[in-house]
Amino acid sequence: MDTDSVAVLRLDIAGLRNDVNGIRQDIGVLEGKADSLEAWRIRYLAQEDQVIGKLFNKVDELVMGLSDMRADIARIRGERDAERRMSVAIISLLSAACGGLIASLLHG
Repeated sequence: MDTDSVAVLRLDIAGLRNDVNGIRQDIGVLEGKADSLEAWRIRYLAQEDQVIGKLFNKVDELVMGLSDMRADIARIRGERDAERRMSVAIISLLSAACGGLIASLLHG
């Protein structure tokens, strides 16, 4: 082989080495980006779990509040029913007393 062919071959090999080094650098950059993306994904999943947990806690609080409200409404209805029954009983007693008084005055 002549020296010109060897020189061209050496230049080609040097160019290939530069290309390989460039590819290695690109692979390093891509691996860094992949690691960064994986770290972001892990943080996102953790935050998603926290948000879902907070959401379920708020829903549980809301359900408990509604349950307490329902119990209060039932208690108030019970008190109203008791007041109505007491009013009816008092009116009945007053009616009976008035009826007895009128009857005694008329028969008197």
